[in-house]
Amino acid sequence: MLGKKALNALDLVAIASELNPVVGGGRVIRVYRLGDSHYFKVRTSTDIVYLVANPRRFSQTWRIPQGLSPSPLRRLVEGCVVNGIEANLDRVISMVMNCGKLTFELIPPFNIIFTVNNIVKWVLHEYRGKDREVKVGLTYIEPPRRFLDPRFFDNLLKVAEESGLSVESLSRGLGLGVDWAREVCSRSGCSDLASTWFSIRGILEALHLGRLKPTIYLNTPYVSPLPLVSINGEFREVASFNKAVDEYFSAIEVEKAAEDKVKDYEEEAARLESSVRELEESIGKYMTEASEFRRRGELIMSRLYELNELHGELLNLYAKSKDTFKSNVKGMVHGDIKVIDYDPLRKAIKVMVNDTEVELNLGEKPSETATRYFNEAKRLEKKAKAAEDKLNELRSRIDELRSRAREESEEAKANVRFIASREWFERFRWFITSGGLPVLAGKDANQNETLVKRYMNPWDVFLHADIQGGPVTIIKVSKGQEVKQADLAEASQYAAAYSKAWKLGANSIDVYYAKGEQVSKRAPSGEYVSKGGFMVYGQRGWVRGVELVIGVGIRIDNEAVRLVSAPPGAINSLANYYIILKPGNVERSKVASDIKELLMGKHPAARQIPVEHIMEHVPGPSTIISVGVGNPVDWGRVKEVFNRIAG
Repeated sequence: MLGKKALNALDLVAIASELNPVVGGGRVIRVYRLGDSHYFKVRTSTDIVYLVANPRRFSQTWRIPQGLSPSPLRRLVEGCVVNGIEANLDRVISMVMNCGKLTFELIPPFNIIFTVNNIVKWVLHEYRGKDREVKVGLTYIEPPRRFLDPRFFDNLLKVAEESGLSVESLSRGLGLGVDWAREVCSRSGCSDLASTWFSIRGILEALHLGRLKPTIYLNTPYVSPLPLVSINGEFREVASFNKAVDEYFSAIEVEKAAEDKVKDYEEEAARLESSVRELEESIGKYMTEASEFRRRGELIMSRLYELNELHGELLNLYAKSKDTFKSNVKGMVHGDIKVIDYDPLRKAIKVMVNDTEVELNLGEKPSETATRYFNEAKRLEKKAKAAEDKLNELRSRIDELRSRAREESEEAKANVRFIASREWFERFRWFITSGGLPVLAGKDANQNETLVKRYMNPWDVFLHADIQGGPVTIIKVSKGQEVKQADLAEASQYAAAYSKAWKLGANSIDVYYAKGEQVSKRAPSGEYVSKGGFMVYGQRGWVRGVELVIGVGIRIDNEAVRLVSAPPGAINSLANYYIILKPGNVERSKVASDIKELLMGKHPAARQIPVEHIMEHVPGPSTIISVGVGNPVDWGRVKEVFNRIAG
């Protein structure tokens, strides 16, 4: 069995059974396109989910490449609510929404069709075949099904009566595809109807009901929603089929993206290599001819006295009788030098000297002939040198192209961002103090409201910079737990850093704090508390002159690369690599780009982080103070700290 190139019909049934409880009720908030893939960003009640559709698969994905661009489909489906995912036992799967229906045809040619009341409103590729036409404005007709529904025993009976029980008959007659038909026969032997039907029904029930055991086979690259009897070798079980599919096909898609990205470089390098081969042949030819001319010139000079004598005799004979000159001189011998032939048109005389044929000329002295040979050797050597220079230039260009191709390939692979499941506290700004206390802060007025109303207990510590415009910051503690001064100082730095004071260029600001029970939306009579604002009743505590400084970094948890921010005293235990900032005069976008470059210099995984995400952690115009290497606590420990006091 060859590696799986695309999901088959039964795979899509398993995909649908897993996706329905995940995305049902979710809202499509973005639609992107890159290459032959469409990405759908869906906000559910608990998380952000990404779906990918391309000729190989339709599934949830946790790996998002950079370079996505908005799809024209977005104007039709963004904001729509997903009602469910439907698979029809063919390589067609649909996302049913309250605004219409998206159908993904994985049958070549791959297509995406958006319909409202079964009328095509948008199509990726208009298509016209002998059975149907897919075009905007027409009624949508699904691809014709050329097999019987495998869910009914009568259809198996028909196939058996017409074609017998075999991998081929089950594949074609029931639309199982070769892989699943082979699996049915491996389980049942395809020896009788009862056992074959039992095998088919067992597989279909498991897929429809979501009783899956997703498996990735390693020796024979393959992914399956169920363990297969038909494949031997090492395998690995995965938590969900969508995750298995994403892991399996992402590797293929990243490799394809890398190949596509370096294709032009490789083609140009191949053309240049052809030129290199031609130059190498030319250089060899030039050097061989030059060597021969030089050898003949040197031979003439070594026998110049005898050749001058012979040349004189030949001139005398030519003067006496031009008509009979050729016959008179052919075979003539002067010492051990013999005349071989004469060309009257060129007045060229071929002589044999030291077993080597040399051409003299009646119109020039032998020394002049030798000089001509030497000059011709130099000319050819000069051409060889020029060709050698060109050859080196081409080789250098090829090396440069290969290097660029490797860099582009590595960049394409590194540019895929793993989207980890987001924990509840990651909606907000967060960090853990050096004393181990979880801290939450709002990103905007809405989050400030949410933190106070839903996540702050009466015994928690509420902090805010002494300026209008800043995050609600909360130290989460257990009832009766004391907060150490160091923890309070770090939380104060966090509240100060993300306040308006940073944008104003201040170096420090006072921060006040109070118990959660002192904070209220209730305003004094005649006053109004705006959204995101609160009243603090009773005595406040103060941390004076809090320095504005923040650390921004990345933590690497297996495939997941997360951006984190924290005060300098806490960032070391949360990030693998980090940058310390203070207020400055460099714009946020430039600072974010610089941070990415610095982090990429520490670890290539930083390439995955979009600059705009880094900007969210930069409070305002800044100056980079330093770069650091941390020793972060395990992500499981981070979750444990927050979940322990989630109430």
